[in-house]
Amino acid sequence: MTAGGTTAADYEVARQPHLQAMLAGVAGHFERVTWPRERLWALRDERLRGLVRTAKERSPWHARRLRDVDADTITGDDLSAIPPMTKADLMANWDEIVTDRRITLDLARRHLATVAEEGLSYLLDDYNVVTTGGSTGVFLWDRQGWLDAAYTSWRHVGWLVAYLGLLEGPSRSVTIAAEHAIHMTEAMRITFDPPGDSLVLPVTLPLSAIVSGLNDFQPKGLLAYPSVLHRLAIEQEAGRLRIAPKLAFCGAEPLHQHMREAIERAFGATVINTYACSEGWMIGCSFPGSPSLHMVEDTAVYEPVDALGRPVPPGVRSAKLLVTNVINHALPLIRYELTDEVTFIDEPAPPGPWTGRRIEAIEGRLDDLFVYPGDVVAHPYAFWSALGRDPRIAEYQVRQTARGADVVVEALEPLPLEPIVAKLVDSLRRLGVREPVVDVRIVDAVERQPGSGKVKRFIPAVAAR
Repeated sequence: MTAGGTTAADYEVARQPHLQAMLAGVAGHFERVTWPRERLWALRDERLRGLVRTAKERSPWHARRLRDVDADTITGDDLSAIPPMTKADLMANWDEIVTDRRITLDLARRHLATVAEEGLSYLLDDYNVVTTGGSTGVFLWDRQGWLDAAYTSWRHVGWLVAYLGLLEGPSRSVTIAAEHAIHMTEAMRITFDPPGDSLVLPVTLPLSAIVSGLNDFQPKGLLAYPSVLHRLAIEQEAGRLRIAPKLAFCGAEPLHQHMREAIERAFGATVINTYACSEGWMIGCSFPGSPSLHMVEDTAVYEPVDALGRPVPPGVRSAKLLVTNVINHALPLIRYELTDEVTFIDEPAPPGPWTGRRIEAIEGRLDDLFVYPGDVVAHPYAFWSALGRDPRIAEYQVRQTARGADVVVEALEPLPLEPIVAKLVDSLRRLGVREPVVDVRIVDAVERQPGSGKVKRFIPAVAAR
């Protein structure tokens, strides 16, 4: 028995109301990707006003900060009177932010521990608790918010399947991702995966086992992290993997252009990139043939800001993205800070049938920046230029040191390390790092984060700042 919830063994029965509601309602959501933006924003603002009412009435922490906010007139056009909200704010005040007074951070964490051991279940029969991969964030979703979040991903899938003419024959899909239901990607899949011909392969399996499973199953659709799809593309071109998927979805990590090109070349599949998070779920989705992402405009308010919290215009890369999740009332996130660098594309209207504003593909996070003595800042691109473009390197991880970096790489063939070291040292020296020291070594496999299975490519050293 979970902390106040259902047993894991009963989850298949417990999820049926959620699953059946999604199956019954999702078709009506397909057209939302083509709704006029004004209509999407009208729905967003209606949801925003409901969220603010709930937060003022049921959250002591929000009641104080929203005291002067009129819940009947507020819109997403200007939330600047409300202070931003950081993860530190959330975790320090969790018990006062949550809107169900029965739930505490301690209860949520005990529930997560049970889920990790026994499998997915609802907390108090209504709530889902998830965490971000490799972080201390704990997030609570209410039943309706969880369903609305599912609609945002399934409506894109359904629209794309019809658009690409993939409705003929059985839908055989494989998901290669987190193996624990404490992560939102896996929890969403378990809740809303309809009956059908699908397979789940934990990303933590050896690569040879994943290749074998795919060869046996022969999927039409793939869902995996970009780093995994890129590695599978290498296996496909080497002849060890032999599959012919029509559609490949990816997200949770940056999808660099060379990775997209390798995946498309190897499989001949349409590659769809997504931008999502545990705090708000689907934020953006790419249209076939384009690296940019269309924003999901009815479920959140998005505010790109610089490092000091000032708004940045389209065409300028932000340091952070403030997100107000308007569909989840359980743990209101209002102007919540994501440390993603986002660039809204400067255009009067997005081309094609989708109407959400477009952003450039996410390439990095403020959290990925390496700051050296003397306030010398090294962006991940300083390392990617030498590592990410080298076709002999399958995967890599960069850990900041006081004067440079320790780097591990998975090599596909014999790889001289001296030229790579020289490039990285030169890059750091040009940025202003004094006498940089870089160590590069080859490993059998780059370690993935527990739970989420994602690769943390850049690990800043706080002590070096």
